[in-house]
Amino acid sequence: MMAEDDSRTEKSSTQKSAKPSAESKKKDKVKKQSSLKQSTEATTSESKAILPTVPPTGFLSFHHNVVTPELEKYAAEKLNETPETRAKALREFHELVDNDPDLHVTAEDRLILIWLRSKKFDAKKAFDFMKLGLNYVESYRYLLERKDPVTIRRVNSKNMFGFLPYRDPDGRAILYARADCWDPNTIPAADCIFAGLVAVQSAGHNEVNQIIGFVVILDLKDLKIQQVLAMSRWMIFGTVLLQRACPCFLKAFHVINIPPFYKIGWKLVKPLLSEKIRKRFIFHKSSDLSTLYEYLPKAILPPELGGTVPFTNEHWAKDIDKIEEDYYYYLRQNFLKSKRKKQNK
Repeated sequence: MMAEDDSRTEKSSTQKSAKPSAESKKKDKVKKQSSLKQSTEATTSESKAILPTVPPTGFLSFHHNVVTPELEKYAAEKLNETPETRAKALREFHELVDNDPDLHVTAEDRLILIWLRSKKFDAKKAFDFMKLGLNYVESYRYLLERKDPVTIRRVNSKNMFGFLPYRDPDGRAILYARADCWDPNTIPAADCIFAGLVAVQSAGHNEVNQIIGFVVILDLKDLKIQQVLAMSRWMIFGTVLLQRACPCFLKAFHVINIPPFYKIGWKLVKPLLSEKIRKRFIFHKSSDLSTLYEYLPKAILPPELGGTVPFTNEHWAKDIDKIEEDYYYYLRQNFLKSKRKKQNK
């Protein structure tokens, strides 16, 4: 009986405690309000993080595409580009295209100028470079011409790489790539290469970029050996592609937050780089970014690099439909007929 009474007492006590008191209800209400407030603050904080900040003074926007008199002077001095050399080189380039039965290319001057600027208006060198590029592209057309808008948008949404909102002190666009945002288990390396090429080609249509080139920041923070292994094959492909089929000036590669095993990837890539490109790699000490700031001020860098301008692909990928349209148009209109015939057999 004692045990039964104790059981009843315990049950009664449990039932009483299960029924919330007025004080308990009040505490729960306060707790919920506090939780809601914290959630709202977190959302607001997150929203603020992606909102554009006050533009840093003295720096051009990534979208800047005006060829100023100063830039024309630079092009004349560095690229041998004047109204006279431009007209002459365009005429010679068109003649070379017309006399090559294997070529199917667009005759648009705006596209031909991209190749001419890359070879300082030497029409024959630019023409040979274009053919070399088309030959390489044809060999990997299965990767480069896949109609896969979902992949491009998914890669862009991860902010693994893209262009910073503002240009460097010399007016050059800055391509920023982050290892810590890439999971090779969810986004294959081939998808990264594909989306990256679409981005670079799009930026390459900007005349300012054609004249003064790009700067690259390669942030290897939290780089994992699995990422290096997943990217190893494509590092070779990408390195060769940039030199053989990408008519743009890559002025500097800033490598930061370097892990010890980065040497594995560097050994794969280094032999494939020209001496000129190799000298443009700048390796910064992992624990100190002060040397990076000597080239790229904090005012234009994202918070994770000590700056104040949040990095997001939204500012340039908002025109992704047009970017894709231009990308596929270029691939469809430029090819080697002999290569295309072999593929169709």
